[in-house]
Amino acid sequence: MGYNHRMIRIMTTLADSFNEMRATLCHVLVLLAAVAVIAVESRGQSISALVRQHSPAVVMLEVLDTQGREVGQGSGFIVTSGGAIITSLHVVRGAASVRVRMPGGESYLTSDLVAIDEQKDIAILRIIAEKLPTAILGDSEKVEPGDPVIVISSPEGLQNSISTGIISGMRRLTDYRVFQITAPIGEGSSGGAIFDAGGRIIGIATYVLRSGQNINFAIPINYARGLISEQVTRTLASLGTPTEVAPRSAENPARRVESDSVTDEELKTPSRGKLGRNPLEPMFPRPDEALALAYRLVDGLGLLTIDEVTELTRTAALIRTATTERSEDYTIRYLSYHLGLTLRFSRNERLLTAVDLLVTWSIDDLRNTFGDKFKRRTLDGQPLIDYGRLETGRLLVAFLDPNDNVRTIRFTRPEPKANRRSGR
Repeated sequence: MGYNHRMIRIMTTLADSFNEMRATLCHVLVLLAAVAVIAVESRGQSISALVRQHSPAVVMLEVLDTQGREVGQGSGFIVTSGGAIITSLHVVRGAASVRVRMPGGESYLTSDLVAIDEQKDIAILRIIAEKLPTAILGDSEKVEPGDPVIVISSPEGLQNSISTGIISGMRRLTDYRVFQITAPIGEGSSGGAIFDAGGRIIGIATYVLRSGQNINFAIPINYARGLISEQVTRTLASLGTPTEVAPRSAENPARRVESDSVTDEELKTPSRGKLGRNPLEPMFPRPDEALALAYRLVDGLGLLTIDEVTELTRTAALIRTATTERSEDYTIRYLSYHLGLTLRFSRNERLLTAVDLLVTWSIDDLRNTFGDKFKRRTLDGQPLIDYGRLETGRLLVAFLDPNDNVRTIRFTRPEPKANRRSGR
């Protein structure tokens, strides 16, 4: 299949280029990080003074289930004296309640949400309190590569730990950007505060790239400004229960308590793996390997049973994401760092009937991979690109979001004529 080889070649080239760039930049980042402390203090405020002044507004979050047991942990920071707290959405998603621990030892229990931003992984909690210490927010639009930063967070439950580094780059993810930072962050740091040299918060600690050296990321604080309020609009329960949400502690390092139990949403097999829950623990570290499996599954449409697919994907967490009278969908959220996979099985025959590649592509990416012989149309109001029948005999449709980005590439097998006649 020509498109298979083209796509694998493109992704392999990108991966090789990234590895070469990472090796070259590593030495530069180490040297720049070494002068970060000097840079902070040269701007008028020592790190110790900054920490003394601003750390009282940074809190540790303990995520609790319906039984009051701790099932995760992260960080956050107070932005209003009446108890609004910014954190990462993945830290609190699936929680029944959250215990907010202040640096001075006080704690507050809450299940109240003010606002969330799904795409940018931001949540605003609310605790009932008065005259709380508050963080000073900076302007993330003014941040530049090379600026020194200080991170205050609670990695591994070590409340209000300090790390320093620099802004090492600006990266764009679909239609928003993130800061790349060299300051170390670890599990439990998600939602932590990224300060500039003047003691103003310019970012929210979000995730780390484990394959890199001090390659960590933060969400610019300006994305959270419009969400800040003390008006509670919903509860944590509205985000879904823990069994409906895959942990994201590697992409977004919020420490969680591991369990050997398997949720009802996860495909149950004796040797089921846990890879693919987050982009830093994907099923495959290399995109060409991920695509090779995806296209193997496409070749098996209408032939592979759910048991056979289970064996092929045994190292991954295969999560059930949809069920109807006729079909069941299972998803590997991160087949590779930038690629997800959803598989549809018929409930009666238990055969694989559809393979969805979950991507963030442009139409040009799609055209470069599969060609330009397609038709644009809508299905139930959903814009899509229809390639019809490929040379392999499979049907290919790509679904678009409102910004014309490709989000899902769906492969199916044409129904046999007998089945189409019987369905009329």
